[in-house]
Amino acid sequence: MYRTTNRRRFLIDATSLAVSAYLFPKVARGQDTNRTRIILLGTKGGPTLGTSGRSNPSTLLLINNVPYVIDCGYGVSRQLIKAGVALDTRGFVQVNERLETTASGVWAIGECAGSPQFTHVSVDDFRIVRDNMAGGHRRTDDRLVPHVMFTDPPLARVGLSEAEAKRQGIPVRVAKLPMRKVLRTLATDETAGFMKALVGAKDDRILGFTMIGSEAGEVMAVIQAAMLAELPYTKLRDAVIAHLTVAEGLGPLFEGVPARPV
Repeated sequence: MYRTTNRRRFLIDATSLAVSAYLFPKVARGQDTNRTRIILLGTKGGPTLGTSGRSNPSTLLLINNVPYVIDCGYGVSRQLIKAGVALDTRGFVQVNERLETTASGVWAIGECAGSPQFTHVSVDDFRIVRDNMAGGHRRTDDRLVPHVMFTDPPLARVGLSEAEAKRQGIPVRVAKLPMRKVLRTLATDETAGFMKALVGAKDDRILGFTMIGSEAGEVMAVIQAAMLAELPYTKLRDAVIAHLTVAEGLGPLFEGVPARPV
């Protein structure tokens, strides 16, 4: 069980320093934040708060969230233990990659199972449980989860960030394109933001994509499809993409991928 408030919550993974550097200073300067308050949970010194200074914020942006599994007067956690359903060290219901709990015949999906806190992930959790209950063999550890935050401009990412690639020891090539270089944004006067792509250093696989800018979620879905199909980045670089769309910017973005190291 989770404690909620009457405000909508949007969750993002602030693994990209470039995204953080772009988004959060805008809050401090009070730009486009008349209804936005951002709480940034740092690793040192505790939480820090950025706000426009205006009253009555209607959107709360959280960098992290923790489960709130308590009795709440109903003996919830005690009943879980009694039923043989264990919680993990973070307080989530403990599940395996098939979303089975520690109790035979009991499954868990969504936020209570520690899945990424997005509606589209909870829907996929349901499909995995539905298929596995019917004898299938679907898993959660082989899916490519997209992230979208509907700020202004919106933020979207899929796959690895630079920080994640570095932590995992994966060499990458990085290409970045300011949104003002995308022709569509000149027509709509939405030039804020950038696109960034990570490509394997030893092959042409697309390993990650981050975008903050107009239609970020829609453009990210194109990259997600290419990653799922295991297309090399050159397919998108050389594709004939309709003019005048935001996705047209993928051509010049991937033209900026550095050559493979010799």
